[in-house]
Amino acid sequence: MTILSVANLSKVYQSGSRKLTVLDEVTFSIQSGEIISIVGPSGSGKTTLLGLCAGLDSGSTGSVVLNGKALEKLNEDQRAAVRNHDVGFIFQNFQLLPTLTALENVMVPLELKKRKDARAKAMDLLEKVGLKDRATHYPTQLSGGEQQRVSIARAFANEPKILFADEPTGNLDTETGEMIEKLIFDLNRERGTTLVLVTHDLDLAAKTQRIIHIKGGKIQEDAHA
Repeated sequence: MTILSVANLSKVYQSGSRKLTVLDEVTFSIQSGEIISIVGPSGSGKTTLLGLCAGLDSGSTGSVVLNGKALEKLNEDQRAAVRNHDVGFIFQNFQLLPTLTALENVMVPLELKKRKDARAKAMDLLEKVGLKDRATHYPTQLSGGEQQRVSIARAFANEPKILFADEPTGNLDTETGEMIEKLIFDLNRERGTTLVLVTHDLDLAAKTQRIIHIKGGKIQEDAHA
């Protein structure tokens, strides 16, 4: 089953009289359960593409169909509902809420879904990422690696159909980065989630099933590993 279908997707920004084309007629699709990476140099359009696929932003032309829903036909509230229901995110800079504890950060997506078992489920996920004993700590009391583990637990909390990870090891040292990679792949395998990984790390990309190379806003190569 196709979980994500992107057709002729472009993103153009108007800067005064100049037009800046960040994505240019990008087309690809991803099957449910696939693990793919999107690689390319800085400024190639990778993060923009991820944001469009996840419904965080709208393209200038073209279409994105996520889990059967055409995102360009939805308003912002409807897109937010799709994200809450179908999508998990892991960001390079963690994006944890600073006023919430680790446990409360993981509970956020569950509470949005009005889950009665939000606290117990969040605690179970923190245990899975090895942070049960840090549940009451705030992000500033956690190391970078610990913060990223909290963000992984949060990403899996709403049992997403598809997980988008944007440079998930970009701010971490090599050893911590490798631990985070393993955690993402292990949880992903256990839950059968589709994983889309944006990275400039070719060693990390090589661990995925398929690599989409993007340069200058265009797909240069789409190859199975």
